[in-house]
Amino acid sequence: MNTARLPVSLRAALRFSQLALHLSWGVALAGLAFPLIKPARRDRIITAWARRLLKVLGVQIKADAAPRLPGGALLVCNHVSWLDIYLIYAAQRVHFVSKSEVRAWPVAGWLAHKTGTLFLERSRRAATARINDEMRALIQSGAWVAVFPEGTTSDGRGLRRFLPSLLQPAVELNCPIVPAALRYRTLAGEYSDAPAYIDQMSLWQSFKQIVSEPGLIAQLYFGEPIQPNRHRRELAQEAEQAVARLLGVSSADTEPRTPDGPPA
Repeated sequence: MNTARLPVSLRAALRFSQLALHLSWGVALAGLAFPLIKPARRDRIITAWARRLLKVLGVQIKADAAPRLPGGALLVCNHVSWLDIYLIYAAQRVHFVSKSEVRAWPVAGWLAHKTGTLFLERSRRAATARINDEMRALIQSGAWVAVFPEGTTSDGRGLRRFLPSLLQPAVELNCPIVPAALRYRTLAGEYSDAPAYIDQMSLWQSFKQIVSEPGLIAQLYFGEPIQPNRHRRELAQEAEQAVARLLGVSSADTEPRTPDGPPA
């Protein structure tokens, strides 16, 4: 069914009903199936579930293929919405580092925990060291870990300065840093702020805003891996510049250049 043509109230109601069923299926998978299946199959299920979630919400995916690497990597990306997590899952299996408040979200926080998210208590200085240890263990096992080094979400028009602290495991393990950039568009290809999870918006308000849209296009780009052969502050600056290029923004030009792809 093409929900984009339905009245807003009917479209939202239909998507919410589909979302409830999909979340229930996710809870059943995570609670009952995940403990019994191998990690590789679990990863495939997470990717497929994320793609289906985006479809339920009316989000079309336009994503690059992630670079092929022989081992673990640290993915760094700009941050607009909780949708970012599922957009990245749909393209590449990663383990996210997220703020501890997400763990308390109904259903979504529990699912995030079950899919391997690492939760950082930002008010505790020792928490970063613990998270870095967990990140190291995952990367050494060949997994990808993803961080949002802006430290918070934005409206998607520009890019905040990257914080270097979570890049330290890549330096210590000499693993590549993969820059990625995401943005959201209307079905007509224009900028959309509907997914932006900012200010004092509640998760419920964010859900309503997204499902009421006729549809969205989510774009995800991957840059060339960066070798961690410098101090983390320099790496954070280089990664920030790489993501800015993918988005087509800079400190002097904060508007995306084109809805169709990154600058040539």
